[in-house]
Amino acid sequence: MILHGITIDFDDRRTCGLLPDLCLEWDEKYDELEDNQNLIDYWDNNLKKVLEKTNKIVSGNLGSKAIVYSAQEEAIDAIKEAFKELELSTLDYTSIIKCDRCLFYDYLDENFIPPK
Repeated sequence: MILHGITIDFDDRRTCGLLPDLCLEWDEKYDELEDNQNLIDYWDNNLKKVLEKTNKIVSGNLGSKAIVYSAQEEAIDAIKEAFKELELSTLDYTSIIKCDRCLFYDYLDENFIPPK
């Protein structure tokens, strides 16, 4: 199953090229990108916007990457709207199935109840 959504890599300095306004106060000589509070706030605030509209997403961390993806059109639209500065990408569901803590919605289990 192919999911559509957003990935922000907190180990890749090119992330600041995609979201330059969030990196104005960040000092790349001394700080890791994962310490950039503006970028963290951007992620958290936009993820909350998506969750206000739908919980049919897969979200969490895969290494240094923060992800939010879905296979459902309404959720994909919510992701597009919240993260309008970034382009959607695709991800195979099986590549994240090992991520125990990042599932909000299990597409393989119709009786899945998401954590609160």
